[in-house]
Amino acid sequence: MRRYIARRVLQGIITIWLVTLGVFSVLRLTGDPVSYMLPPDASKEDRARLIELYGFNDPLWKQYVRFNMDLWHGRFGPSIRWDSRDALEVFLARLPATLALTGAAMAFSIVLGVVLGALAAMRPESLFDRLATGAAILGQSMPVFWVGLLLILLFTVYLEWLPSAGGLDRLGLKGLILPSFTLGWLFVAAHMRIVRSSMLDVLDADYIKMVRAKGMPRRTVIWKHALKNASIPIFTLFAVNFAQLISGAVVTETIFAWPGVGRLLVDSIFVRDYPVAQTIVFFASSFIIIINIVVDVAYAWIDPRVRIAS
Repeated sequence: MRRYIARRVLQGIITIWLVTLGVFSVLRLTGDPVSYMLPPDASKEDRARLIELYGFNDPLWKQYVRFNMDLWHGRFGPSIRWDSRDALEVFLARLPATLALTGAAMAFSIVLGVVLGALAAMRPESLFDRLATGAAILGQSMPVFWVGLLLILLFTVYLEWLPSAGGLDRLGLKGLILPSFTLGWLFVAAHMRIVRSSMLDVLDADYIKMVRAKGMPRRTVIWKHALKNASIPIFTLFAVNFAQLISGAVVTETIFAWPGVGRLLVDSIFVRDYPVAQTIVFFASSFIIIINIVVDVAYAWIDPRVRIAS
């Protein structure tokens, strides 16, 4: 077991290193950030002084070595766009808004997906089952930005019920409804299909048949015994969907002008703010890899065949 954990951790470290190398290289291809830091009438001397201050005149390999050394010591560099504040400080300031959005989206998707999946499994091949399955397929085929635009048109433009932009500090929970529904809808379909499939298998299990034979009410059998076991795959599915959740948050925050990390990433890329963009990608990739390692280790601990096969 220790060898398996060590191997997974080593693989995770290598993956994070490759991600940082990739984002470092790609960001350098987007252009010169000095053009965004100086006014149009700046002199060549001012430009040369700024390039030397940030080390942009050094070869790329030297900049990458310096970037890795700073990363090793927990230094992410000053932001180029946000008043030379520390990039980590800028990232942490936007993180609560993203956590609120993703948390609300996952809670909404899990609750709605579990309820719809259980109801569909209770009446297989019924009209409700077919409608729910069709809605799940439609939900998985619709991109996040399209769902967000449709919701803005309906609830903001036509009905004028909900705001289309803002944050918790300005609008409160009212401003969280449309963004969380947009991001959560991406996962409702997956959760519903998983619960429906698991529920059908559980309802056909011997222990459920025994509970039914003892005369326990059908509602109790389904909601107390069957649903508990049928919902377990959702929590393992979360690790698989976490990367999709992060990418979906970037699109959702951009559409609804949500002041989170996703929108910060887009803004920092547009203004060539290397330190902030690198900080966001580093922590996002680290979170994804750590969650996947935890899930893999948990699976290997529960089922030894996993680590033997690996």
